[in-house]
Amino acid sequence: MHTAQNCCLVAVALIAATILCGRLVPSVGSHLPRTWSVMKANTAVAFLLCTASLFVTHAKQNPVRLTAGRLCAVVVMVLASAALYAYSTGHPIGLETILVADRGADTPGRMSVQTAVYLEFIGLILLLESAAREPWIRVVDALTMTLVLLILSVIAGYTFDAAGFFGQTTYSRLSPQTLACMVLLGVTVVGRRTHEGFFSVLVGGAIGSQSARVALPFALVLPFLIASGTAYSTRMQWLSTPYAAALAASLCSVLIFASVVLMARRINGLERELRDMSLIDELTRIHNRRAFYLLGEQALRQARRANKSLTVLYFDLNGLKKVNDTMGHQVGSRLLLEAANLLRANFRSSDVVARVGGDEFAVVTRSRRDELVSALTRLDESSAAANRSGDRAYRISYSMGEATIDPESKESFAELVERADAMMYRRKRQRKAERTALPSANAGSENDLVTDSMATGALAAYVAQKARR
Repeated sequence: MHTAQNCCLVAVALIAATILCGRLVPSVGSHLPRTWSVMKANTAVAFLLCTASLFVTHAKQNPVRLTAGRLCAVVVMVLASAALYAYSTGHPIGLETILVADRGADTPGRMSVQTAVYLEFIGLILLLESAAREPWIRVVDALTMTLVLLILSVIAGYTFDAAGFFGQTTYSRLSPQTLACMVLLGVTVVGRRTHEGFFSVLVGGAIGSQSARVALPFALVLPFLIASGTAYSTRMQWLSTPYAAALAASLCSVLIFASVVLMARRINGLERELRDMSLIDELTRIHNRRAFYLLGEQALRQARRANKSLTVLYFDLNGLKKVNDTMGHQVGSRLLLEAANLLRANFRSSDVVARVGGDEFAVVTRSRRDELVSALTRLDESSAAANRSGDRAYRISYSMGEATIDPESKESFAELVERADAMMYRRKRQRKAERTALPSANAGSENDLVTDSMATGALAAYVAQKARR
């Protein structure tokens, strides 16, 4: 989607820059097709400013980029407002002819009403889209839907030769090049709105999102195909207007009915698959391996859209085999359940906590590094408290490895988990070697207690390294 948005912006910039150059330099304009001169100079400037605003605010949203993008949006709205003011009052304020006189037209330099309204809406969207509060998110979603409606109305005007939908006069109308720019910018704006709010359903991995992606092309294209077919049959005098309208209504009803049935069947099938997956581990009541990878891949996509990093923590529960062999599997199950509860209690509810193997657990989190240290410290303290209390004959301790992925990285989620797993085993071997190297005189239970009290193994060195910094 990121690549598609960039391609759309480049195409808009090329179209607008070519027409503006042709307007400003007659020798260049003479080589352009005659229809290209319909786009006004101010329209081309406005599209270039929209492209610039979308480009500078697409990556990391620092204050300088946001300010530059908003300034571009304000200028776009000023150019559109000048045209709308001239239409409503009949008195142009002169902005239309600053760049090009365009004296051959009855309204020199003035863009169409539809173009001006479109630019007003997209300018407002560019001004407000960085707002993170719920009311403003809804406002931007509503503006984006209105923008889509306007684009479809203009396309319908061209399709069915409804001139009032795309212009006022021969010299003041919405050109095909302007429509192309409108569509490309509309696709870009809708794509950017999929990271949150109303349009986020289009890119999710849930059943509704998958169904929406299947139904959307049909919902957009079928009405135009049916209306075009009935209009053509009327024009060719195959059917009278009442019969054509009745046929169009019948076809729409049948197709909508068929779409509803097909989507219901698809949703039921996906729901059955989800039930069959059994995403919860039966013993520990946390996510199982399948759920871990499913939710982890979704979390990675969301992190990349939000330009955030993602971390996987991989835990190996120490001593489970020994507990099973010496105390029985029922005690081993109790150990697994306690270990899972400690992990669930010390990480956030938004983190993905899962049992991915017999004695292996994993956590997917978007927490910052200082938050991770706090969570792991809490886990160590809770594990130490559990080890000191009760009459259990086993101790709870983990070996841990972690791996973090940056949003620019192309690494897959499976590769990220493999890195965390490899880090965990490397630390586990190092910990075992350190224990083996202890003098036999000091290898008693006291040292085991000190070592096991750090439940995540590598946390002590990790915290000490942070403290030295």
